[in-house]
Amino acid sequence: MAIRTQLAKLSYVLTKSVKHPRRSFSDLWVAHLARDRGQAQLPVWLFGELPRLPLNQALPGSEEIEVRLPRALDRLFGTSITPDEACCLCAIERHLKARNVLEIGTFDGNTTLALAANVDDGGTVTTVDLPRDFDLTRDRELLAHEHARVNLTPRDRLGRQFETHPLAARIRQVFGDSAALDWGTLGGPFDLIFIDGAHSAAYVESDTANALEHLRTPGAIVWHDYGLYEDVSAVVDRLTVEGRELRLFAIERTRLAVGYRA
Repeated sequence: MAIRTQLAKLSYVLTKSVKHPRRSFSDLWVAHLARDRGQAQLPVWLFGELPRLPLNQALPGSEEIEVRLPRALDRLFGTSITPDEACCLCAIERHLKARNVLEIGTFDGNTTLALAANVDDGGTVTTVDLPRDFDLTRDRELLAHEHARVNLTPRDRLGRQFETHPLAARIRQVFGDSAALDWGTLGGPFDLIFIDGAHSAAYVESDTANALEHLRTPGAIVWHDYGLYEDVSAVVDRLTVEGRELRLFAIERTRLAVGYRA
């Protein structure tokens, strides 16, 4: 899978260079020769067939929504969701007037904190990640899909952003393997489910199937890294063929795909 991804990237770059040589030189200069090296880490959308829409077109009225982003700049570039993605995710949450939110993949808790800041009054954000003492080298065989690619957060960073924050009162941390957990114990149905855990097909399929079973109507599933990871993109794209009563779209200029159940 990694080789296929690299070949796809190489093919994309070569095709782009031939079709748009002037623009390609500009991209090369900005990404690799300019002083801002962070530009080189900006993702390239290689996969996915969903229509890409601005959020205010996909959800009319969302342009009027105001969101809160606590610790907006305390994020690891290239790993955390971007501020734009956080704004879109929380705008969807506000649009739904979500009171019960589920996040798969806690990481350092920045997204969890944003979701908690925008959940409806009295609402709760449940976030799931592997146990604090989990060691990928030692405990891989304990995973439901032990051969799957797992992006494990350094255990000392897990949830660090909300641990002492006043919004922690709205957050419930659950430890476990999302593919092995009984989702019926997580407190659903949920108004919004954000999937950003393991990015291999087996886990995205499992998380998506569980999300569909425990999603309220109206409600939304949001997947991160759509367009960037082949497995994530393929699983989400298949939903358009399977007909799951979801309105599916990707939000332009982000790595977010949305499945909206009306």
